[in-house]
Amino acid sequence: MTKPILWTSTQTSGTIVHHMAAVSGLDLDIRFISLRKGDHKTPDYLAINPKGEVAAIQIPDAGVTITEIPAMALWLAEAAPDSGLLPRDAIGRAKGMEWLAWCHFRMANTFYVAFQAKRLFADDEAAAATLRAAASARAGEALAFADAVLAKQPNGTLLGTAQVTAPDIFLAALLGFAGFLGLPTEGLVHLKALGAKVAAVPAIAAATAREKEIG
Repeated sequence: MTKPILWTSTQTSGTIVHHMAAVSGLDLDIRFISLRKGDHKTPDYLAINPKGEVAAIQIPDAGVTITEIPAMALWLAEAAPDSGLLPRDAIGRAKGMEWLAWCHFRMANTFYVAFQAKRLFADDEAAAATLRAAASARAGEALAFADAVLAKQPNGTLLGTAQVTAPDIFLAALLGFAGFLGLPTEGLVHLKALGAKVAAVPAIAAATAREKEIG
């Protein structure tokens, strides 16, 4: 039996899946590639994930590769049902997938757009600045919404669970992205508390340390 392989890259959205995988406790072969060096566009990697993106979970024994964070989170939760990545009951799991989808969509249409504004408008600095400002504002609004939700939830987690779940890990990462964008986060007290709770999970702390070591 061949271990499933998690293909990821340090300090990218792949880190989100790396953290989820760490919490799952599954015995995965974790392989880091460099986006800066273009490893994700090589023929060998494109044969695994034609999208040319990270993260991706390759399951050799099944001959499949799973991509997109919500789908990978679901697979990890199904493969490790005792991990707490997602609730076991149908409604709880559906709410977990709802939040994963929300985080994924906001990452794509706000944070990603803000980060890529200069690339999208390489020849028009004014347009790039306008787009970055608009996308950053929407990202801030999304985080404020999540903070308000957390304020009403037991245990300060998205699903009200004592243990952080996959959606919490994703949301904490979005808070981290806000720092890279220079967004004000002082008022997001509930979200910052969640971020600290996620970072303190031993498995996540170990995964973070490993990524820092790799660089």
